[in-house]
Amino acid sequence: MEAPAESELNLMVSALHHRGPDEQGVYSTVGAGLANARLSIIDLPGGTQPIWNEEHTVCVVFNGEIYNHEELRSELTRCGHEFSTRSDTEVIVHLYEEHGEQFARQLNGMFAIALWDERSKKGLLVRDRIGIKPLYYARYKGRILFASEIKGILAYPGFPRELSAQGLDSYLSLRYVPDDQSIFEGVSKLRPGQLAVCGADGTFDLVSYWELSAEVPAKKEHDEGKAEEELFEIIKDAVKIRLMSDVPFGAFLSGGLDSSGIVGLMSQLLEDRVKTFSIGFSEMPGLDERSHSREVAEACHTEHWEVDCTADRIEKLPLLLSHFDEPFADPIIVPTHQLAELAREHVKVVLSGEGADELFGGYARFRREKILSDLASMPRAVHMPLAAILTRLPDITALNELRRVGSLLKSSQAQRFASWVTAFDDTEKGRLYRGVDGRVGTSPGGGAAEIYERYADEIDGDALEKMMYSEIKIRLPECMLSRTDRMTMAVSLEGRTPFLDHRVVECAMRLDSSMKVRRGEEKYILRRALGRVVPPSILERKKQGLAVPFAQWTKYGIEAQIRRILSAESVAKRGLFEVSYVQDLLDRWGSHAARHSQLIWSLFCLELWFRLYMDSPALDPQTPLSAVA
Repeated sequence: MEAPAESELNLMVSALHHRGPDEQGVYSTVGAGLANARLSIIDLPGGTQPIWNEEHTVCVVFNGEIYNHEELRSELTRCGHEFSTRSDTEVIVHLYEEHGEQFARQLNGMFAIALWDERSKKGLLVRDRIGIKPLYYARYKGRILFASEIKGILAYPGFPRELSAQGLDSYLSLRYVPDDQSIFEGVSKLRPGQLAVCGADGTFDLVSYWELSAEVPAKKEHDEGKAEEELFEIIKDAVKIRLMSDVPFGAFLSGGLDSSGIVGLMSQLLEDRVKTFSIGFSEMPGLDERSHSREVAEACHTEHWEVDCTADRIEKLPLLLSHFDEPFADPIIVPTHQLAELAREHVKVVLSGEGADELFGGYARFRREKILSDLASMPRAVHMPLAAILTRLPDITALNELRRVGSLLKSSQAQRFASWVTAFDDTEKGRLYRGVDGRVGTSPGGGAAEIYERYADEIDGDALEKMMYSEIKIRLPECMLSRTDRMTMAVSLEGRTPFLDHRVVECAMRLDSSMKVRRGEEKYILRRALGRVVPPSILERKKQGLAVPFAQWTKYGIEAQIRRILSAESVAKRGLFEVSYVQDLLDRWGSHAARHSQLIWSLFCLELWFRLYMDSPALDPQTPLSAVA
């Protein structure tokens, strides 16, 4: 196979300039081409990529950080390897020489890696264990194309933009595209903990070098004192090793348990004051947590900055969605991007509390599932009559939650999981697709319940453990982490997630679910562990979570913009969905705000994605939302 043209590689890597604006490096040889857009964090002058081994036979580019690179460097030096830089990148090539395809098991970090072995004419693509960093690939005209974002693949000359029916169906179910799918036909994601072996002859083999299910022991830890001590020490070290940097760094601070714990540990580990960044919503005081973040900032003596997210911020939505390359319907991207912009004015790296909710039972649905699964485990003669009584309660707002409990008691665990996370269920998708000419339709196994069942069956455990495991496998990498990665990288800011250190994850998997959700208290053991560094008032707070003031956005005028962009004419012209059903959703919006807002927002973001990526001429991402025709 001939060497890729450097002009092609430059086109692909230039599309990722926002992820690494500091340097650009390209290498092409017979059988392979590598390119990198670098955000310089470690060894600013010496870390230029691609990086080689001593004999110039192994070459690597990567996105991310290797937090144990100094320890690995010492071990590799003792084995006779010679280093020419201080960068964490160089560790990868020597580690590969020493351990072959299993080298990634030695790494503690977040990474998307592409490596070329000139001797064996073999390439490797590797994604980190949890999926903190993204890695996409596609086969096209005998080549294997890959990039950290799909736009890098789309930049390859002639690559077709074809809609994936399966990707679309999954998006409608979950509001993002999960697993190894993408919205583009022929483009896939490498799964977390997965490695691809690419031969110069076109062979492509996927293998897992790390499996989360293997970290779930049959016998769980029940000793609270031991669990608390071990967890605290691992989290503290996870924070400590993420403080390595040759550039300024800080932390996102919401005033909740997770981010407050990270900031508390940082303030203990650092001599200088920690820089912290918070966002609030003055237009909706009930969602504004800045008073709590100020309390933590004062207790930890941080340098603290805040920003106010107001309704006019929604004008940037086309730009924000363009960074995902796929439809993505989580409105929290709006404040997340604004917070990242604020942080980037002062630092180049931030730590965040991402992942703690999934690992330690921090969502209200985990607490509810604990109650429901306990009730469902009672004799059928008890829980079914109880379900019948609850579902027949009067239709008044105060009893909504009890009526829902009654309905969910009649459901399977997979159906309950789907009820917490699904946008369009199968019935609603059937109505949405009805009357369409057959180009799209529901895909077998594309619903949230089916996806959940595939993962829940991978482990033995109670209902709560299966649900949390599935969240880590499904929603965490391709929704939560994708959101953080794209919105920080959009402003060339690196985000680090101590709770997703694989040692913390493995520790969490060893804990019995009763240590995570107990007597209605979420994150029970994590609260005990972080109580050493978090103010008592923060420990006692109920989780609020980052939300957006959708009602205020509606008043600002977004409802009129949504109705214009999802007009009957627009939906009919797109030719994918039943016009009458979409219009019915819009007509019933006011009386079913909570449920219908989610469905309408999903369709709205999808239509904007089509205009950004599939239409010709494409919508300019810099166009303010109010100016979208």
